[in-house]
Amino acid sequence: MSSFITGKLNRAKAQLESARRNLADGDTDTASNRAFLAAESAASALIARAGGRVKPVHERIRTQFQELCDKGKIPYKFRSILSDSYRLRLKGDYGQRFVRQHAIPDLTTKVVQDMVDRVSELIAAAETIVRI
Repeated sequence: MSSFITGKLNRAKAQLESARRNLADGDTDTASNRAFLAAESAASALIARAGGRVKPVHERIRTQFQELCDKGKIPYKFRSILSDSYRLRLKGDYGQRFVRQHAIPDLTTKVVQDMVDRVSELIAAAETIVRI
């Protein structure tokens, strides 16, 4: 496994732990930010594992990740995780209520916890996939 992939997975796990700490402290805004970054780091590792070049651009990473889900290289259930977590991040970081006419839910503890749980699943799946 390349050092890039290992580094991205380690970063994803650290960002996820940060999200959990922020959430435990009641800081849903920062937890949303960390959860998104954890998901994006895991996605970058998976893109690199599939042989893709990872440019540090949110939209490009999301597009490449979704293409891998569409091709069955990543479980399809994760296809929307970058878009969903990005919306929560926009709410937490900038107070946005809508993204491309999609309403962003309020950052309740449950909403953010659900996202943290989804990101945790993604990271676990990524660790398995990169070792195959």
